[in-house]
Amino acid sequence: MSKLLIVGNTMYRINEPLNRVEVSVNKGATWGIRSSTSSNGKLKDLLWFHNRLFALTESGLLFSANGGGTWGYRGGGDIVRRMIAIQDDGNVLYGLTADGHLCFSNNEGATWGIRG
Repeated sequence: MSKLLIVGNTMYRINEPLNRVEVSVNKGATWGIRSSTSSNGKLKDLLWFHNRLFALTESGLLFSANGGGTWGYRGGGDIVRRMIAIQDDGNVLYGLTADGHLCFSNNEGATWGIRG
């Protein structure tokens, strides 16, 4: 699970106690509040995919085209809510559920299937 991402000169992290995404542009010396996603439940994972920041939460998958400044809802449902981690292979998003199932999305998280 990625609770810390480095994209170019920008670092993103999940601040678990405050349940928010924070950003640093000075290699972690200081952190600023990028956004709060608390209305979507606990933050679980972060991913940079196709020039977007994705945040996996208890209620679904969020995405941001501006580095976490604003968020849109990408996908939900039982499969996404059960996921504990997300990853990609450059083309496909993958999610791992708490009970070990591998999920996949060919459309940037809008819909999901289960592989096993």
